Amino acid sequence: MRRLPGRPRPRTLRGRLVAVVLCLTAVCLVAFSVTGAVLLRGSLLGDLDSRLLELARPIAMGPPPDAPVHGPDPGPMTPTDYRVLALDADGGVEWSTGRDGEGGPDTSGADPAALAANEPFTLPDASDGADWRAVAVRASDGGVVLVARSLAEIDYTLTRLAAIEAAIGTALLLVLGAGAVSAVRFQLRPLDRIGRTAEAIAGGALDARVSDPDPRTETGRLAISLNTMLAELAKAMDERARSEEQMRQFVADASHELRTPLASVRGFAELHRQSRERGTPAPPESVDRWMERIECEAARMGLLVEDLLMLARFDVEPELESCDVDLARLARDAAADARARAPLTPVEVAADDSVRIVGDERRLRQVLANLIGNSLVHTPEGTPVRVVVERTTDVGPRPGAAVSGALPDGVRAAVSVTVHDEGPGVGRAQVARVFDRFYRVDPGRSRDKGGSGLGLAISAAIVAAHQGRIEMASLPGRGTDVTVLLPLEY
Repeated sequence: MRRLPGRPRPRTLRGRLVAVVLCLTAVCLVAFSVTGAVLLRGSLLGDLDSRLLELARPIAMGPPPDAPVHGPDPGPMTPTDYRVLALDADGGVEWSTGRDGEGGPDTSGADPAALAANEPFTLPDASDGADWRAVAVRASDGGVVLVARSLAEIDYTLTRLAAIEAAIGTALLLVLGAGAVSAVRFQLRPLDRIGRTAEAIAGGALDARVSDPDPRTETGRLAISLNTMLAELAKAMDERARSEEQMRQFVADASHELRTPLASVRGFAELHRQSRERGTPAPPESVDRWMERIECEAARMGLLVEDLLMLARFDVEPELESCDVDLARLARDAAADARARAPLTPVEVAADDSVRIVGDERRLRQVLANLIGNSLVHTPEGTPVRVVVERTTDVGPRPGAAVSGALPDGVRAAVSVTVHDEGPGVGRAQVARVFDRFYRVDPGRSRDKGGSGLGLAISAAIVAAHQGRIEMASLPGRGTDVTVLLPLEY
């Protein structure tokens, strides 16, 4: 429905609340005044009717002595403010007592027989003054006598009452309006703070919050909820910014990792082509060496692409081939492979005869190979490496360690696989990023030796797919511990 033009309405919540309070108060005051006036009028009329009936009873016993017809003097039984009239059969006045010249009840056209019912009734004034309240009784001679009194005094009382109530009501509305404005302004201060906070956020101050919310009030709880929502939004925006930055870094690193072997393949292919174009073919041993390098770089690119594809699949939906796995056996196999790879490096395994869980054996074997391989690559030759496989009830994260993944809620026991080396260790700032993709502790290290920086990221993805947690703790000069926790009991 369209708003009618030309009708002003409060536009602010404060103005609307004050207007509603004043309107409701005004309606209540009017209703109270009208009800009071009606009840007072009824009470005054009741008292008047009782007096008229009491006065009419002795008059019904006979006319006042020596009652004159339209006499100037009131009868001895009639008070000053009353009128006593004797009516004929046509409603005419045969005689009357009371003051003359001040009007009186108009009985013209009245049926005396119908009036004489001992019930009070109202008659108009003959001079257009205030109405009269009257009682008609049948006299002992068969005539009708009318006893009446003017309602001017009652009307005056009600008029004075209405004026007093109007004045008091107006003053009350003014006081109430001032109080309502102050109270509403005080109660809506949190909304003003919320509005200023929203304006500040719109202006770029994303860390602005509503100050001093009172949880006991509705506006205070609204402010607390708004602060919570703003904190979550800020957190989500920070995470989104970090995710975008990580994605840009990921794309840049992936491009760089792929560019290097591609450049090598292209360079060896151009050498072979240029030697043929010059008519001086390279010796067979050089061609064989170039082809070997091309094959190695192609294999390296293939492994890198496979790792990226595996990470992408794990990001969307991990694919595991679950079965009963003996982690102790996997650790011994991985240690044996490491000893074959680095005969001068002692690799020891401390584990029970059998430590079984349900998982993907091929992926878990890959995790152990990655962790032990990192220890071999990033420590001097001959540095001892120790692998410990055990059941544990200490499932909390290690203080100061970099953590990736989380155990499910309610896990009481887990299988712990820890790979410890006594190498140079890693700084705290570097530990915090070891599970990032393409991150390498030593960026200057050769990729042939240091890898692409995906090993720990792949291990973290596999462990997370098993609802486990992987963490690394390291200090310069004190070695490195990498621990994998896989849930055992819920």
